[in-house]
Amino acid sequence: MMQPVAKGLTSIIRAFSYPNVPGVLGLQTQWNSPSAFQNIRPLSMSLWPFGAQPRDFSQPNASWSPEMRRVYDHYVALCEVETVGGEKKRGPWRKLPSYNRTLKYARGGAYLSKMIQSKARLFTRSIKEHGAAFEYAIFVNKQEKRCVCVFQSGHLLEGPPGHVHGGAIATMIDTVTGGLAGCLSGPIMTANLNINYRSPIPLGSVVLIHSALDRVEGRKTFLTCRVTSTDETRLHTDATALFVSINMGHLFGT
Repeated sequence: MMQPVAKGLTSIIRAFSYPNVPGVLGLQTQWNSPSAFQNIRPLSMSLWPFGAQPRDFSQPNASWSPEMRRVYDHYVALCEVETVGGEKKRGPWRKLPSYNRTLKYARGGAYLSKMIQSKARLFTRSIKEHGAAFEYAIFVNKQEKRCVCVFQSGHLLEGPPGHVHGGAIATMIDTVTGGLAGCLSGPIMTANLNINYRSPIPLGSVVLIHSALDRVEGRKTFLTCRVTSTDETRLHTDATALFVSINMGHLFGT
């Protein structure tokens, strides 16, 4: 049984490339080698052949403050534009889904995540209580090679009394810059983060995390990042990030 599973995983790893489906990280439909999974046929014309689509944790919930929802709705509105004739069409912005395992971004990943280290969870999506830790949604503009994240910190992220822990801020910078790097360059891993903390972030407040492509040099993708108030008048943190493109097979020993 394990050999077919390994082959199926290898096929998914080969297909694991972020930029190819607008607004959804890494939903690939190609299967490059024979495997047990190729013989499974979906019951309907769905991108997810192994059951329901994974839960998107970046959807609004009751813990979101009015400011969080206001800014979120603003960027959702940018995902559609109105033509001269009054029709709606897809805009340059996309909201990225956010799952509790990176594996779920691959086709069939929702199924495989139940087989491979099934208890594993993405760090930023590991707390079940709404609003307790990381509440965020990322919007990407691939044309402009930049993204914006709306982030609301929960009570479990405290560092200095009443303010967000620096490690939690670094986690979000890594998450946001990594999301953009993945959209632009495919599978990547963090190589370097250089962070300057300018002003503390009050716990429970809403901030924007802006990231933009600086340059690409071979396998290296360089980005910039700023954490600001929602009106962008206060700079909380700025950073630079370096990501390196990888062969996903190396992570699984294939």
